[in-house]
Amino acid sequence: MAVFALGAAGCKKTLVDVPLTWESDFPKGLARAEAQNKPIVLYFGAAWDTAAKELEQQTWSDPEIRSLLGRQFVAIAIDTTDDEAPFTRSMQERFKVVGDPTVILLGSDGSSEILRFNEYVPPRVMGPLLRAALRPDAAHEARFEAAIRQRAEEARWEELRPQSNLAPPPPVIVFPIPEAL
Repeated sequence: MAVFALGAAGCKKTLVDVPLTWESDFPKGLARAEAQNKPIVLYFGAAWDTAAKELEQQTWSDPEIRSLLGRQFVAIAIDTTDDEAPFTRSMQERFKVVGDPTVILLGSDGSSEILRFNEYVPPRVMGPLLRAALRPDAAHEARFEAAIRQRAEEARWEELRPQSNLAPPPPVIVFPIPEAL
């Protein structure tokens, strides 16, 4: 088992290298996340994409990030190198992925999106993002913010509709936040 030293010289803190296995089967990863009540890191990346390579070589290999992902999350990777493959295409459509790399932090239910980004994120930025996603209220807060954005879009549409003969945007299903939380 490898041990990595962190911090300045003389620091006694160490980080044990945690094995990180990326699940490639989304339903299997989702089932594990639900059973273990862990949030999901869903990563879409292609072998030819420079930013995806940077994520893999610098961020995902960072000891702190590996430890967070290996212990606190279910990590699922979707290889988008062949973006014409039926499974890849269906996953990109399901999660509205428009480019590589895309990283989506989801609640353990697999549908509550906490955060999304479409670029290289260095380890020093990724760590705080992952820790924020671990907050118990992170998924609920994300759903609440999505509902507010949806209502703002609907209000804006109501302003513009008299000027347009376009159909209104499709409704977004917003799940109520239980009062117990």
